[in-house]
Amino acid sequence: MTKTVVVLGAGMAGLPIAHYLLRKTSTQHTDLRVVLVSPHDTFYWKIASVRFALPDQMTEDKYMYPLAEQFTSYPTEKFELVIGAAETLDPEQNTVGIRVGDGELRSIEYHTLVVATGSRYREDMPWKEVGTSEQTRASLAKLRVQIRDARSIVVAGAGLTGVEFAGELGSAYAKSGLKEITLVGVGELPLEDKIKQSVRETARRELKKLNVRYIGGARVATKTSDDGTKAKSVTLTRADGTTQTITADLVVPTFGLVPNTSFAPEGMRAASGCLRQGEDLRVPGYKNIFVLGDAGDLQPAQAANTDTQTRHLMTQFNSYFRGEAIQPYVFDNSKVQMAFTIGRDRGTGQAGSWQIWSILIWFLKGRHLGTNTADAYARGDAGGMGRAWPK
Repeated sequence: MTKTVVVLGAGMAGLPIAHYLLRKTSTQHTDLRVVLVSPHDTFYWKIASVRFALPDQMTEDKYMYPLAEQFTSYPTEKFELVIGAAETLDPEQNTVGIRVGDGELRSIEYHTLVVATGSRYREDMPWKEVGTSEQTRASLAKLRVQIRDARSIVVAGAGLTGVEFAGELGSAYAKSGLKEITLVGVGELPLEDKIKQSVRETARRELKKLNVRYIGGARVATKTSDDGTKAKSVTLTRADGTTQTITADLVVPTFGLVPNTSFAPEGMRAASGCLRQGEDLRVPGYKNIFVLGDAGDLQPAQAANTDTQTRHLMTQFNSYFRGEAIQPYVFDNSKVQMAFTIGRDRGTGQAGSWQIWSILIWFLKGRHLGTNTADAYARGDAGGMGRAWPK
């Protein structure tokens, strides 16, 4: 009897999982059939979004890859691509309801479900996918026009995305005096508190070299247009209750992740909205539902965590489909492994207790932001930075 594996999401986890099942796992389990479900008809290389969100920085073929073209080598009886969004999940009946392009709610029965639906940013910011591929393109086009027309820009949020985006703006505009760029963050230094202070100080210093101003210990509270101008009065609030007002033509938020899990029953979701995720990467109580990446609550939403979870599940499929016990996913949330680009030429990062050299960040990430290997990722030939997937 055919075992249908439904993979929800065709992003950094779902896309390689579908390829792996078809290319590797199915050679030992010939009864598998894979159904890949995605509201987008393209694979979006979001790692580079901080750069290609700027006007005239990168052509679309470097960050959007048509999904159908990535799966033409697989037999049609073994694979189906469904363009639509998950709306319902009935784990007792092993069915998912997919709203497809013509508006029909299609019910798909599964033997195994892999939830890799990821997350999105509030205010439809294109740091990740926005709705459909066309909606993502529209969001990018709107932001590019706003950036082009603005003389002064405030970047709200000084996490990884905010720091990298501010660095790209600084490299493209502020360094040469074309635009004024300000980064606003809740910490006295940019980046999260769990990052080493020396790394955070390096980030602030490198931003300053690009003529990016950092305002710490503050949040963007309100932004209102001044009468007769396109400029906005931006009110910042501090922890002590005091406020500060600055003026900018454009405010760009880089915070506010929302997990794409509203289709799942409430009992499967944690308070964060993410799906509950056990150390075997399954939803507790459901042996045939796996969760990967931002959709799960096991680890913070980071590409590195998605990668390690995905790789682990790949190595467990054979045992799972044989009905054997699978190994737990071992991780250490206290260990920091992050790399931050700051413009095209600089960066900083941390691996465990070590600060990563700027030149290494530039060489491994900053030159291309992964776009030099994104096509291989889309085809399932290699993982991030060209690393091979498990055998």
